[in-house]
Amino acid sequence: MGSWDALGAIFPPDEEGNIVKANYVGIDTRNSIIYGEKRLITTIGIDHLIIADTEDALLICAKDRAQDIKDMVIMLKEKGLQEYT
Repeated sequence: MGSWDALGAIFPPDEEGNIVKANYVGIDTRNSIIYGEKRLITTIGIDHLIIADTEDALLICAKDRAQDIKDMVIMLKEKGLQEYT
């Protein structure tokens, strides 16, 4: 996927501006991207976050730092954790 915001083209934002592809329940959550594969994701009082929960890893990131995910991938590889990239 080119960027997390690209999910908005597939899954339109809800009334709070959230893009959700997950089993999800939130209170006062706005302008966030919530992606999950299995577990229930719940949030309270967050704004402008990316939450991505996959089978083997959980990412929580400020939306304005999404470009730094590539740096995290590099760091994981350097630490011998490439199975998570």
